[in-house]
This record gives sequence, structure tokens and C-alpha cells, in this order.
Amino acid sequence: MSSPSHPGSVWLRGARIAAAALAGTLALSSCGGDDQPTEQSGGSGGTSATLGFSGWSIAYLPTAIAIDRLAEQGFEVEAVALGGNPNQLQAFAQGEVDIAAIAQVMDLMDQGLPAKFFLAGNTNEFVMVSRAEFPDCESLDGKVVGIQSEASFVGQLAVQWFANECPAAAPQITVVEGSENRLAALLQGQMDASPIDLQDWTLLNAERPGEFVIVEDFTTTLPIMRGAFAATPEWLEANPELATAWVATHLEVYRDVYADPSILVDKAAELLPEVDPDLLPAVVDAFVSAESWPVDGGLGEDDVQSTIDFFDADGEAYTSVTPEGAVDLTYLDAANQAQG
Repeated sequence: MSSPSHPGSVWLRGARIAAAALAGTLALSSCGGDDQPTEQSGGSGGTSATLGFSGWSIAYLPTAIAIDRLAEQGFEVEAVALGGNPNQLQAFAQGEVDIAAIAQVMDLMDQGLPAKFFLAGNTNEFVMVSRAEFPDCESLDGKVVGIQSEASFVGQLAVQWFANECPAAAPQITVVEGSENRLAALLQGQMDASPIDLQDWTLLNAERPGEFVIVEDFTTTLPIMRGAFAATPEWLEANPELATAWVATHLEVYRDVYADPSILVDKAAELLPEVDPDLLPAVVDAFVSAESWPVDGGLGEDDVQSTIDFFDADGEAYTSVTPEGAVDLTYLDAANQAQG
């Protein structure tokens, strides 16, 4: 596991250090500021919201469908692609977006930002893939394993897995930023293993069938929260109708996707033109088979605690994040009650 003093630990812990200042900025702006991103209307709250997220991918496509359906209900949601996690955390902490979409909002919570998860988005979609001649953790001793950075989510998947599964192994952990670059390195024989998501695994296996294997399926062994929708209590309390509709519509989409994955394939063809359309059904099937989207809302105590435990294990434990304090089940309960 990484140490807080390790040079590879700058991303996650740097975000936590910056979060304190950002949380203070938001606290000041909420005390009478006029620059509120959400339009307010009537006693049920606003009819519009801004979502900050990394960018469209298979994991987020149910949200794209949900946004379309919310529009039919009279709600307007602007989805703003912000790129990496630091950008997403900063935008949320500064009040530039109403809804965040990543579990790392826990970093901000730990620094005092008032925020609550009100629905889970998707669970861990990564697998550890290696060349077929290296079928287990021990066999990767001395081999080149590519990660985004040691402190990134992908990096910690690898670091913690080696520490837990085969602590005697000493792989050559190599930083290669960009999942597309790690995929290319695997294909070119410059890398022996890497954590990659289900989309990249499907594309890799289609390109070189039989040459690579899944050494560890994190979707089943570590099904922690990856995508998770969070907002401030102030926003949630001011927009109960929209928050409840957000939850109810997502749960409906999750169920519909499992019943008929073709609706996700169609949305992928619209929003992910860079993916070979002939492979889209297989990519979608990988996420559906992994049950990536929680039809129960994904905010159970065990779901949240296991996510906290993962982030705690990167070298610096949270001091104030708990399952009870991190979630607000009001809107999930309301959506379930309305459904009957």
C-alpha cells in the first residue's frame, strides 16, 4: 500500500488537501450569494440542475437515458464533461455544478464539505488483465504492470491487490497515463498487465482473442461504488421533486437496461462514435453481466463502508466519513414508495 509521503500519492491526497480550501469557498458563497446554479420555482424546488461528470462512457450511459426521460417530465439537466476527478471535485466544491457523480466526493466530505450521496451510479467496472502466460498474481513478479498513477483509483486497485494477494511479488509498477495508452501498450507487448475497465477488456479480447486473461475480476471481488450521485443538503432540500425524480428515473432505466440491453447499445451508438459499432453489443453485455448499475440504489451500509475501506487503505484514513453521515436516503425511499 502507498504511504502518504510517497511521491505517487499526490492525486488523491492532493485533492483532499485542496478540498478544505474549496469547502471554505463554498461555505462562504452559500451565505447569501446570488450565483446559484439551479433555478428555483415553487415549493417543490427547481426544475433544472447541472451534473458534473468525467464524460460519456458505457458506465454513464444510463444517466444519459435518464436525462432524456427527465426532460419528458419537465426537468432540464445539463451534463458537463469535466474530465479527471480533480476537476470534478473542484467544480462541485465551488458550487459550479449541482450534482457530482463520483464516489471520491468522500474526500470533500472528510474536509468538511456538506454533501450527501442520494443514489449510486455504477459499481467498480475494472478487471486486472495480463498476458495469458501470467495467469495469477504470483506470476506477475518482476513483470511490467501499467497504472494511471499510484494514487489514482486504477493505481490503488493494482497496489492494494498485490499487497493483499501476493505481497512477496515485486512487479514493475509503471505509470502510463490514459487508458487508451495502457491498452496500446498491452497490444504492443510493452506491458504485461494492467487494470482496465470492461469496455477496454472487451475491445482487447476482440482484437487479440486468447492472448490475454482476466487475473482478477474486481467487479465481483471489489464491487465498491465508482459512480455515485451527490449533492449538498441545501440543494437536496430545495429540490425534493427533482431529486426524487432523478432517483426514480435512474432506477427505472437500470431495470430497463437489464431487461433490454439494446436501449443502451442504441445510446452508445449515439454518444460513443469512437467505439466500433459491431462491438457495442459485447461491450454493453459485459457491463450488464457484471450488474454494474444497482437497482436497489446501491447505498446500503455495506456498499458505502466497503468504499470507505478501499479509500482508507491508500495510506491515509478518513477521519469523519461514515456510512450514516455520507448518505441521505430520503429521495431513494420516496422513489421506492412512489413505485409501490
